[in-house]
Amino acid sequence: MQGGDISNEVSPRMVLVFEGLLGNLPTTRARAGESVARRAHQWKRAVKAYEINEPLAHVIWDTVWRYRYSVDVITYLGDEFAEAVEWRLDIEGLPVGRVWSEDPKKLARRLAHMPDVAAVFDNENHLIYGSKGRTLPAAPTTLIGAM
Repeated sequence: MQGGDISNEVSPRMVLVFEGLLGNLPTTRARAGESVARRAHQWKRAVKAYEINEPLAHVIWDTVWRYRYSVDVITYLGDEFAEAVEWRLDIEGLPVGRVWSEDPKKLARRLAHMPDVAAVFDNENHLIYGSKGRTLPAAPTTLIGAM
């Protein structure tokens, strides 16, 4: 809204990868438990094995509030896992608009037709996303809003 008028401008969108960035498996025991749960198709139990990256969660809140970005979370582990991730992020109370599943190469091809996506944060596949691919080092998560 500008000057009392309603704007139809689309807010820029950030896409964060869940596994390895927003959700971490802290121990080998957690990794083994997550793997067993996924093989048994117990998706909520698999997502519970992940620990939410708290500094990144705080940065997500700050970015949504201060910079007016919308945040999406993506997973590479399938649609059922994405539904469980959405359930977990809802419990955590994070301001995430959409949780979806996609293959990294398909997402890289689709990004050309997604002008509202400002950046894709992925520590492993960030190079295939071209100019929109970003990686987050372990410490400076405060750089996420200054794209």
